Amino acid sequence: MDIKAIRRIKANLYPKSNVPYEDKMHIDFEFPHKGAIFYINTNNGYTKLQDGTKIDSVANRLLLFNPHEPHCSARCTDEKVRVNINFNYF
Repeated sequence: MDIKAIRRIKANLYPKSNVPYEDKMHIDFEFPHKGAIFYINTNNGYTKLQDGTKIDSVANRLLLFNPHEPHCSARCTDEKVRVNINFNYF
């Protein structure tokens, strides 16, 4: 990943939703930087990028992406929680 400096590392725990739910598109920070999402558990939630690409939540998967471009998360309906770790770095 060639990390020079960490901006933020945060864990996300999304409770199960009774109906499919997609959060609003957002950017993490307004300046160019790198990002990664590490998926802890497998479920039917996903990460959606601006171009419509959906990345399924699969345990031990690492997504490298541009977090200063719009993206969003979708809640799971098949597990108790959706868990991932989000990294923002330079």
